[in-house]
Amino acid sequence: MADQIRRAHPGRSVTLVGIMQGGWVAAQSLADLLPGSTVLAAAARRGGEGRTDGVELIAAADGLLRAGEPQTGKPLIVVDEVVDSGRTARFFLDHLSHYQPELACLAASDTAAPGPHFAAWTMSDLPALVLPWRVLRDADQTAACLLAAGPLTTAQFDERLRDLGHDIGSDLLEFHLARLAARRRLQREGDRWSLPGGTGTGHQRDL
Repeated sequence: MADQIRRAHPGRSVTLVGIMQGGWVAAQSLADLLPGSTVLAAAARRGGEGRTDGVELIAAADGLLRAGEPQTGKPLIVVDEVVDSGRTARFFLDHLSHYQPELACLAASDTAAPGPHFAAWTMSDLPALVLPWRVLRDADQTAACLLAAGPLTTAQFDERLRDLGHDIGSDLLEFHLARLAARRRLQREGDRWSLPGGTGTGHQRDL
């Protein structure tokens, strides 16, 4: 994806605007491959009565968050982790339209509207993806995805996560799985974890 951006904007640094939360992680990772680029986070601004009325741009410096602005003259690229329908991306692109933004993502459906200008993967049947930064943040979704094909022991769970590049540790993993079981998001049968109401069937693909 970084190579695609370099080819589109040769010799230029860019402003990467990561959609909170996953796009923020992806944007920071991209910045490591695009020297001189500015990284901002983008979050939906909440209005009255739970409405969303705009986009807030945020810069991070010295561990602190503050309001941020794109640098003049730099191409602006909105970054997200996954673009499926395109609804979330469209919201941010529309609110940043005065910057003439482009869209980048790790994985996209080929029916997404809008489709990304830059993507690591584009596929017709976008699976449920388990992304590194979601493992503990979205522990219930991660568990559901990994258990979709059937029950797993903690050791097997740990092995699957290691396949995805995570080294959480069995004790911490056991703690989080037990918390999910206490919330009835999964269940334990002997030494195996499974989804409530069944062992799970079907197939799964990982990023």
